[in-house]
Amino acid sequence: MRTFALAIIAVLLVVIVVLGRAVVRLENYHYANFTGRCSQFDITNTEQRIAREDCLDRAQTRPHWFWHILYGTRLLP
Repeated sequence: MRTFALAIIAVLLVVIVVLGRAVVRLENYHYANFTGRCSQFDITNTEQRIAREDCLDRAQTRPHWFWHILYGTRLLP
């Protein structure tokens, strides 16, 4: 029974980490788009739109991933 409980805890921890990484990535993208980063690209041009998406994915908007978690889960306004 103890092994089963430890396995459930391990699986839940993995799920929390995976979902936390997704929240950080999406909140970083959202905030970069909201603040107008990578606005030098023309979104009507397909190639530049792809370059803009790559730029938004690579943008660092907050100093630590923890802030993305707090804003992404709406714990901070």
